Amino acid sequence: MGRAMATTPPDEKTLTEAFSTIENTPEIQATIYKLRDLLEVDHIVYNSSKLGGSPSADPFIRLTYPDAWIARYLQMQYADVDPVLREGFRRTLPFQWSEVTIQNAAEASFLADAASHGVGPHGYSIPVLSKHGHRGLFGLSSSGSEQEWANFLAATQSALIQIANRLHHRVIVEVFGEDRPHLTTRELECLRWIALGKDTSEIGLILDISPHTARDYLKSVRYKLDCVTSAQAVTKAVKLGLLIL
Repeated sequence: MGRAMATTPPDEKTLTEAFSTIENTPEIQATIYKLRDLLEVDHIVYNSSKLGGSPSADPFIRLTYPDAWIARYLQMQYADVDPVLREGFRRTLPFQWSEVTIQNAAEASFLADAASHGVGPHGYSIPVLSKHGHRGLFGLSSSGSEQEWANFLAATQSALIQIANRLHHRVIVEVFGEDRPHLTTRELECLRWIALGKDTSEIGLILDISPHTARDYLKSVRYKLDCVTSAQAVTKAVKLGLLIL
């Protein structure tokens, strides 16, 4: 029996919790499990490649699928006939699994086998792309009713796309070393003084710049690090090794 699905729109608190989970959970595998539980779906899978292109080239995969299905998938070499995987690395827009054209009996058999192992039949995949072109695929699946699935997607599609991109960004920074933000010397100086408890007026005096200029540097830092507050920017800069206190 499938998990009970959330059918009400995720509020800001839910999206904030998802982002916090992605940013603060040490292991990406644990992150995937936490996101599954938060979104109340059966399974989540994230698929990418260390080479940034084809998912079969040095793949990086984190998922919540049953061990029996993972073993079956590998044994049957299903990566060669998986239509969702094929379409996910060709498309640029999110899609439901039901939208994928089944090209042959092998693909139809694969989908039936997946459903028998508790994967699907309903699914939604979100292609993600870094600014350097590194591709990934974030997917969710459910064995609930069609109406439950329709209600879930109607309520969560916008949030799911944001979550998928945030997770992909973490992977390409942490695992692949891409998209590492560059902070200027002055930006780092302002951020370091914020970490030491100074405000922009005090930073202006210390660095012989105006408080307005100090605020501009900090605004630039928050933008580059995708943070709402300067305190969050300090934490993220330390985590990325950009700032040493």
